[in-house]
Amino acid sequence: MAAPLDAKVSAVLEHSHSKNQGPDDIDEDALFDALENEDDSAYRAQRLEQLHGELASAKEAHARNAASTTTTTTTSSADAFYPTLPNDQAVLDLTTNNERCIVHFSHPDFARCALMDEHLRSLAPRHYEVRFARVDVRDCPFLVEKLNVRVLPCVICFIDGIGKDRIIGFEGLASLRKRNGVENFSTVELEQRFLMSNVLVRGKLTEEGKAGWAFDEDSESEEEERRQKKQHGRRGIRDGTAGRRNNDDDDDDDWD
Repeated sequence: MAAPLDAKVSAVLEHSHSKNQGPDDIDEDALFDALENEDDSAYRAQRLEQLHGELASAKEAHARNAASTTTTTTTSSADAFYPTLPNDQAVLDLTTNNERCIVHFSHPDFARCALMDEHLRSLAPRHYEVRFARVDVRDCPFLVEKLNVRVLPCVICFIDGIGKDRIIGFEGLASLRKRNGVENFSTVELEQRFLMSNVLVRGKLTEEGKAGWAFDEDSESEEEERRQKKQHGRRGIRDGTAGRRNNDDDDDDDWD
């Protein structure tokens, strides 16, 4: 796993992303100016180089994503990072033609799916090296059956076309709290879960001013994650080889 982003670089990028700007709309001069006041010239040069690399890679990914999502439903520049896929074939194409993908199987009437969308839409432009997408379960009946999608939201992490991990409902997201009467969690916590699944390359968000975090391989969280993987196994999107979950959260939205 790559080292996390420097805290100041991450904070500068987060401020820019909070305005829901696409890479082409970002005021790069303002971002670089925000790092120019660093007293240590070595740190300043390192941070400027890291910021430049992030912006360049994000622009490249945005152009690539926009060119390859002509069959998806997009309404803005930012949607190129989190498009809505129209059918089964579009999901198959995305997950088999890209190394790392995160796909949200959702339903527009489910409040938890809407909350998951918010967090994924925030993560997608930051993690340009991973393809994020959403699909309405009513538009992909084949994959809903093939992948045994029964509880929503269902977010599946694919690496080389194989489902390596899935989040069913809000399971495994630690600090659940209420928002408008529905349990919620932080985007940082969701990023942590994806890092544990190895679908994300490195942490890019900050929490309470700390640098984008790197997962400790010896932590208790990883041990818990290993136990979870033993329970539900893995599922290939084309071969459907994974075991099925039998302990769905009663508070999640059943989809049958």
